[in-house]
Amino acid sequence: MKVVVAHHLWSRVGGGELVNAYVVKTLLEAGHEVIAVSTFNFEKEKYREWFGVDLEDTKTYSLLPKMLPLFGIYQRLGIFIPLSKAIEKEKPDAVFIDCELYKPVLKLKERVGFRLLEYIHFPFHAFLKLKTNLLRNILDRAWIEYWEYHRKYDKGFWKPYFKLWLKLFNKVARDNPFEVADIVMVNSRYIATLVKKLWGSEPVVLNPPVRVRDFEPYARRPFEKRDNAIVMIGRISPEKRIEDVIDAIALTETKPALRVVGGLIQSAVPYKKSLERMAKKKGVKIEFYPNVSREELVKIATSSKVFVHATVGEHFGIAVVEGIAAGCPVIVHRSGGPYVDITNFGVYGLSYNSIGELAKHIDRLLTDPKFWRHYHEKSLSRAPAFSESEFSRKLLKVIEG
Repeated sequence: MKVVVAHHLWSRVGGGELVNAYVVKTLLEAGHEVIAVSTFNFEKEKYREWFGVDLEDTKTYSLLPKMLPLFGIYQRLGIFIPLSKAIEKEKPDAVFIDCELYKPVLKLKERVGFRLLEYIHFPFHAFLKLKTNLLRNILDRAWIEYWEYHRKYDKGFWKPYFKLWLKLFNKVARDNPFEVADIVMVNSRYIATLVKKLWGSEPVVLNPPVRVRDFEPYARRPFEKRDNAIVMIGRISPEKRIEDVIDAIALTETKPALRVVGGLIQSAVPYKKSLERMAKKKGVKIEFYPNVSREELVKIATSSKVFVHATVGEHFGIAVVEGIAAGCPVIVHRSGGPYVDITNFGVYGLSYNSIGELAKHIDRLLTDPKFWRHYHEKSLSRAPAFSESEFSRKLLKVIEG
């Protein structure tokens, strides 16, 4: 088949880029022809460095030469323009897209006759439906989690910024995906629940691929050979709630070091500095490892005793899978994909609602080797379910079916 894979931004390292890279990789290895569509041009050679995926011979269509430094979410609104061009010229058998912004290409679908596969990371239609108050009544406590993840858009400059974006979004976004797409996929059971409440239909759950094999040589490092440290992986930004973990460690008796590994952009530097001040005031040792190599990330994770993920309402949680792949017992907030999908409601890891509960979990894991080993083995047994090969197997089953 000839397949167009459309994603608004290919020029960074993130969960969306990882998913699309492995969609392309899976299709190429299965013998299909792939065309990549992006709002912005990107360096294809970077994908070999980031994800081990060769895009060199993949034809690409884009709208702009590079991403502009401001108004990031506004720029994704133009994805339908290069997508329309690619469909007109390539006449694909199928289109894979991971955003809602494709209403203008639906007439082309009727004319060209391609199959449409949509992958949902998070349905932004939820924010449009909230205006009716219907969604708030349906979701109850769950709504608080969904909004909490996007809480920056409810204050200051971000509030009018996001309000205007939603108006523009509504002009180019499809409405009910089940009425226009041949297959609707979501990244987690957690998001599937929201999608079903919005549109009344069951999507296919396809968890993102995670490079769990990178951790295998060191994942079985025992309790005694790991440092008395908590590790967190992910963007160094406010929604990751690193301050909650500092507060929890301050309450512990074991007082482990906190290692924060992840991407850091210039606008988040003030947040990092505030965390350093907070940790110093509370007597917590904090170590930042911004923008490190994959090898360094693996080394830090597999030499730490416990992984903590404090984000509320995380859509899936690739970082949590990396934590379990590293052989760390994991503690996650009792919400979102990390709790629902990855730990399977607490079967494969610990969870918490309060800072005090998190502190107690940390102390027990650091002082009870038998308890630690139980969750260490749970993590190792769970990690393969989210491997790249498992993602490819499930994706091909959907596409070729």
